[in-house]
Amino acid sequence: MLRLILIDGAFVKVDERTIAGLTGLLVRMDVDFCMTGHALWGAYPQIPSDDVYEIRRAEGTAAAATHVHWDGGNRHYLRSTG
Repeated sequence: MLRLILIDGAFVKVDERTIAGLTGLLVRMDVDFCMTGHALWGAYPQIPSDDVYEIRRAEGTAAAATHVHWDGGNRHYLRSTG
């Protein structure tokens, strides 16, 4: 059963240790989640794998997306588009 949670502006003003614990809790609860926020990488030992899409745009340019995969131990930069 799909149980999806969208967290907008996730973990604003929350320290890295607490973010790791809270995202680990979502994983242990087997909840699928999508988060928006600044500098959310999900690269914590509590998360066995995740995919991050960072959207960036400089003034006067098109947006570019970077796909980063976390395999539980390393980040892998897969592609940029834009």
